[in-house]
Amino acid sequence: MNLVYIDESGNTGVNLKDPQQPVFVLAGMILPDSKWFSLEKSFLDIAKKYFGESLPEPFELHAIYLKSGQGIFKQLTFEERLSLRDEALQLLVDNGIVIIYQRIIKNKFAAFCEKNYGPGIKVAPYVMALPFVCMEVNHYLRQKNNELGMLIFDEQKEYLDDVEQSLRTLRLDSASILKTTNIIEKGFFVDSSKSTALQLVDLAAYYIRKYEEDRLKIKVSDFDKQTFAKIEKIISTNVRPRIVEDVLEWFREHKIKKAAAP
Repeated sequence: MNLVYIDESGNTGVNLKDPQQPVFVLAGMILPDSKWFSLEKSFLDIAKKYFGESLPEPFELHAIYLKSGQGIFKQLTFEERLSLRDEALQLLVDNGIVIIYQRIIKNKFAAFCEKNYGPGIKVAPYVMALPFVCMEVNHYLRQKNNELGMLIFDEQKEYLDDVEQSLRTLRLDSASILKTTNIIEKGFFVDSSKSTALQLVDLAAYYIRKYEEDRLKIKVSDFDKQTFAKIEKIISTNVRPRIVEDVLEWFREHKIKKAAAP
């Protein structure tokens, strides 16, 4: 069994014109259940190197707080924050963790939605990216000895209905052009402050977004670029060409009808 932790970076909802966050990334971290305990222990051991044996309560690693020194991270020096970041990402590399993600360039997505669905329909990138990630995770699990996976999300109450509807359709609708055969159960929503794995995928998703911004020639700091060698070792970029066409057709069939309804 694999636990698939889902989180995003660059989420501005249906505001697709934010110049500070031009790229959205939805990431799925595939964690074999056999590695769950050791990954959590190793991460907490890393955190204790910087905060001592008694970690702050609640302790939660947010990539943006770690980078800017907010909250519990204000007690660490800039160099310590960089070191903590690098050790946490290296932990994913050392454990052979794979992350599958979907990038959405927001201004292009806004133009795409207006052209294909009309100016009155606004779609959050999260909702569009989810079936891409689900299908690629499903494909990965099928190639991995036909193993099973269960999706665990950071609590996103604003998208709860959309996520549950998408997962239910992907899993149960036999007439759908897309179907997830290796993702079982419904999606589970978890408070990220209580999940080490969600905190790690939050960190990874942030730097995957920076990695993608750099590829698009958007200015990225040298400190962010220091993570790219590790990011390239954990991401899966083997997206099947056909999946794009299939997801867009599925989205038109199952989502836009609902969005266009009075």
